[in-house]
Amino acid sequence: MAVQLLKRLFTVEEYHLMGKAGILSEGDRLELIEGELVEMAAIGTRHASSVRRLARLCSQIPENLAIFDVQNPVQLSDRTEPQPDIVLLQPRADYYSSAHPLPSEVLLLIEVADTSIDYDRDVKLPIYARSQIQEVWIVNLQENCLEVYRQPTVNGYSLMLRFWRGDRVSPLAFPEFAVSVDLAIG
Repeated sequence: MAVQLLKRLFTVEEYHLMGKAGILSEGDRLELIEGELVEMAAIGTRHASSVRRLARLCSQIPENLAIFDVQNPVQLSDRTEPQPDIVLLQPRADYYSSAHPLPSEVLLLIEVADTSIDYDRDVKLPIYARSQIQEVWIVNLQENCLEVYRQPTVNGYSLMLRFWRGDRVSPLAFPEFAVSVDLAIG
């Protein structure tokens, strides 16, 4: 007879308490995904370069229109708090000092994916859709393209567009802000 092992799932509150207690440190590259602590992939040079270029570009959006965030938590539920590469957030006077951003405050979420492409698409993207994140971009460094996901449903995004070198794309929240795919993928 096989014994079924049970997983101990954590809440966001417990996750934060582990940090305060010193069980987890800021140097630990972890995300809380559906109650599980998931070690994030190492950041390669191409990934880091893409994040830097996108951060530089996003920093040009006036702060009265959006706050841009780099590799910081977004609380999607009481059991999920990923750390996407780039997020454009609704402006808030406190710059989110009282609580991490919630899905309704996310204007655009960007994941840069090289070795993590399958995980980002198969695990994180459906969670973003269920959380009603209106637009997610995956910078796919393996295929040198930008995948744009819009129209979230409980079953995933109903619209997926791919953009290639030479293309430009604008986020829904900022139609006048065109991003070069060349800049995103390097």
